[in-house]
Amino acid sequence: MIVFFWNKKTFFVHTITKRKIEVIVLFYREKGFYISLACGIVALVAFGIICYSLIGGTGDGDGDTQMVSQATQTPVVTAEPTVAPATQIIEDDEEDQEEAEPTPQKKPTATPKSVETDANPVKNTLHFDEENGLLWPLQGEILMEYSDEQVVYFKTLAQYRTNPAIIIGAKEGDEVKASADGIVTEVSTSDQTGRTVTMDIGDDYSVKYGQLKEVSVQKGDTVTEGQVIGKVAAPTNYYSLEGANLYYQVLQKDQTVNPMLLLR
Repeated sequence: MIVFFWNKKTFFVHTITKRKIEVIVLFYREKGFYISLACGIVALVAFGIICYSLIGGTGDGDGDTQMVSQATQTPVVTAEPTVAPATQIIEDDEEDQEEAEPTPQKKPTATPKSVETDANPVKNTLHFDEENGLLWPLQGEILMEYSDEQVVYFKTLAQYRTNPAIIIGAKEGDEVKASADGIVTEVSTSDQTGRTVTMDIGDDYSVKYGQLKEVSVQKGDTVTEGQVIGKVAAPTNYYSLEGANLYYQVLQKDQTVNPMLLLR
């Protein structure tokens, strides 16, 4: 019974397979042309895709395309650097040294010594001899005496106040002379004394000449005793009632001194 079943099954399978083959052969005979045409088209499309990927790919394609494009580039041959012979380099250096002219060195110049002239020589040190005293800058009446402790009356100001100088009466235009050798330290103008010249005469002494015009000296000038330094000007508003005068003040270490004690 088992043998019968096996033979029956084999017969059935054989029958089914043979039937399928007959159906396939019959279908191919009827549709064989179209099947061959479709297969040919598919093969052409596949061949075209393969050729495009190998030949017509862009820079964004796969690595094989980039390697093929790089391999096809023509290598650039660089020229080897030429090195001049050592003897030629030495000869060129010798020619350059012959053409270059040596730069002449400047000889150090000696600093010229200062030459003193006879016109207003600058004295290194000033010395005021108190025993010799001061030369009167001009001749005139003492309108107001020196007074550093007691007050004196000022006519123009109509008040009593101390007087740190002496007021010497003069005429407008009278010449004013230097009382001692000295150096001009300041030429200034003030409401009280007008145009004023200050001179250092040494040993911490200085002299002020006020109420001037046509001043002939300037700061830094060296002045000798008796030299004219200016002329008496019209009085300022502080001394209009006193009239034309010379404001004459002596100081020692910035402290006022009575000029009458030093004038000779």
